[in-house]
Amino acid sequence: MSRIPSSKTQEKSPVEANSGSLPPLRKRTRDTSQAVRKVERSHRLRRWSLAGADTLSILLGIAIASAFGSIDSQNLPWVLAAVPVWIFTAKLYNLYDRDHRRIQHSTFDETPALLATAAITVVVVKALTVLFSTSVLASSAMIVVGGVACLASYAFRGLARTAYHRLTPDERTLVVGSGAKAALVSRRLMAQFRGGIELAGYVADSPNGVTDGPSGLGVSYFGTTENLASIASREDITRIVIADDSLTTKSIGRVINDCREAGLAVTLVPANQQVLGPDTELNRYADVPMLDFHFSTLPRSTMAIKRGIDFAASTALLTLTLPLMLISAVLIKLDSHGPIFFRQVRIGKDGKPFTMFKLRTMDADAESQLDNLINLDALDEPAFKIPNDPRITRVGRFLRRSSLDEIPQFINVVKGDMSLVGPRPEEEAVVALYDARQRQRLSVKPGLTGPMQVYGRGSLSFEERLALERDYLDNLTVSGDLAILLRTPRAVIKGDGAF
Repeated sequence: MSRIPSSKTQEKSPVEANSGSLPPLRKRTRDTSQAVRKVERSHRLRRWSLAGADTLSILLGIAIASAFGSIDSQNLPWVLAAVPVWIFTAKLYNLYDRDHRRIQHSTFDETPALLATAAITVVVVKALTVLFSTSVLASSAMIVVGGVACLASYAFRGLARTAYHRLTPDERTLVVGSGAKAALVSRRLMAQFRGGIELAGYVADSPNGVTDGPSGLGVSYFGTTENLASIASREDITRIVIADDSLTTKSIGRVINDCREAGLAVTLVPANQQVLGPDTELNRYADVPMLDFHFSTLPRSTMAIKRGIDFAASTALLTLTLPLMLISAVLIKLDSHGPIFFRQVRIGKDGKPFTMFKLRTMDADAESQLDNLINLDALDEPAFKIPNDPRITRVGRFLRRSSLDEIPQFINVVKGDMSLVGPRPEEEAVVALYDARQRQRLSVKPGLTGPMQVYGRGSLSFEERLALERDYLDNLTVSGDLAILLRTPRAVIKGDGAF
C-alpha cells in the first residue's frame, strides 16, 4: 500500500517555493561609489578633528589653571582625566556624529550640549580627586578648567569645521522634484549653504513641473527618479534632497531605499513645511510618528531677562562703537548735503509708532523721491527692497553693506522701543497693508537683528521672511536670541542680500 505524502511534503512555503528565483540581496557596504567612500572617510576625519579640538581645549584650560597655581603635581594626573571624561560625555551627547546626519550643522547648535559636557566633566573630575587624591583640589581650579575648555572648544570646533569645509570637496547634491517646492529648496541650497553643499542638479518624472520650478533657476535636469542610483554614481552625488509633494508614499520609500543601498545621505522636506517651527519635535506614540508643536505665552521672566540683556549689551556696544559713528558722521557730511542722522517713524510692538534712528545713507530728499521709484498700492506683498537704489549715496552704500548705519539704533534699544533681536521694524505705509496673519510680527518689539538678517536679508521674499519670523515668535527663547546674535557678525561680514 503506497503511502500518501503528508501535506508538509506536498507544499512549500512561498519563500521556499521561490527561493531559487529570489535575487540576492544587494550589499550596501562597499558597492557604493568612489565619491560616497570619500565622504565616509572625510566624516571620520571630521569626527577625529572635533575630538582633537576638544582635547586641545581641555589641555588649554588645565594649562591656564596650572599657571595660576591652582593645580599641583599630585592632582595633575587626575585633572588630566578630564580629557577622556569630556570625550565620553561629548560622545553621549552626539557631539561628534551630528554633522554627517544633517544637511546643515553648526557649532551654534551645540551650545547647550557643550555647557552640559563641561559641567559634567568638572563634577566627575572633582569627585575623582576627592575619592582618590591625597591633595585637595580647589573647586575654583576645575571651574577655570571647565570654563576655559568650554569657550575654547566652541572656538576650536568652529575652526575645525571651517578647515574641514575648505579642505574637503562640497557634498554634491541632487534635488528630487520639479515644482515650486523643489525650486525653493534649490534656491536655498545655492544661496545659503555655500560651505559644504554643491547643488549638482535635480531629478523628476518631468523636467518642467511648473514654470517656476528649478529649471527656471538654471539647475541641470539629470533624468527620472527611476534612474536615481545610476545618476548618483555617474555624477558623484553624495546627498539627495526630496522636495516633491506629488510623490506617493511608495515612490518616496523606493527613493529612500535606493539611496540606502547606494550609501547616499537623504534629506526629506516635509509637506506643509511652512507650519513646522524649530521647536517642533518628531516623537512616536506606539509605532506612529507624530509631530508635537510647542506654543506657550512668553513668561515674564524670559522677557525680563531679554530686556536686561538688551539694556546692558546696547549700552556697552553704543560706547564701543562711538568712534565708528563719529568717523561715519564726518564721511556723511563730506559726501553729501543733509543731516547726519535719519529719523523715521516705524511701527513697534502692538502697532505703536516710534522714531527710529539711523545714520543717513540716502539723499536728503530720499522720501520725496520714493513715489517715482515704486507704487506702494501696486505691491504684491507688503514689503519692498530696491536693488541699486539711486537715492543711496557713495558713503551710504558702504554703511549699508557693513551695517554701520544701524549703530544709532542702539539708542532705540536702550530706550525700550526696540530689542536686540526681533522682527525688523517697518514703515507705517507698509504695515497698513498687513493682513491679520502678517500683523502677528507686531506682537513683540522689533529688533536690531533677527532671523531675516542671518538667513538671507534682502534676498528673501516677504512670505519667506514672514515664515522665519513666525518661527521666531512661536519659539522665542533667550538661548535662541543669543544664537541669532552670535550668527549676526558673520552675516554682516558676508553682506549677502544687503541693499
